[in-house]
Amino acid sequence: MTPEDAVQEMADRLAAVDWRRGGDKAWSRAALVKEYFRRAARWAAVYGCDTAVPFYDIAACVDPGVDVDQEVVGAVVAKVGPGNRSVRRLVPFILRWAALRGTPGVALPGDLEDPFEPLVRLFERGGGFHTENGEVNLEWVSVRMAGWRERAGDPPMNVFDVRALDEMDRVGLRAYVGHTTGN
Repeated sequence: MTPEDAVQEMADRLAAVDWRRGGDKAWSRAALVKEYFRRAARWAAVYGCDTAVPFYDIAACVDPGVDVDQEVVGAVVAKVGPGNRSVRRLVPFILRWAALRGTPGVALPGDLEDPFEPLVRLFERGGGFHTENGEVNLEWVSVRMAGWRERAGDPPMNVFDVRALDEMDRVGLRAYVGHTTGN
């Protein structure tokens, strides 16, 4: 796969997201944010990335020369709905990561997982998020960004299948409202 193919594949995934947010999948999405923090912290530690914020350009930290076609970036950003300013800033980072992974001869550490996959899964489960007051707001649930680097040693999230994530949301919703509705 070429870098351009990898970028286009990711651009297609992101363009297919329904960017309208809802709280019904907030609990699985919160778990995915925490997994992103864990992964981003590990990449930052290994490559000495100098960033205070968890949402950063990991590809640029690994290889500052990686780039993507700005028309592709612009097309994806244009599809991201209003109220997702944080996501709009992330799109170029995610696409540059795809380009880096698709670059022949780039050897990435095998013990470090794809840092952006949890965020892409989060988007596919119900749109974006916004950040405010030091938190990632997912409608009914928020995740504090402070201490994100400390998550590097957390156990990995091993459950990414839809049924397990849906169950996480069912349990969270039941605890939140006292019962579940629908599926």
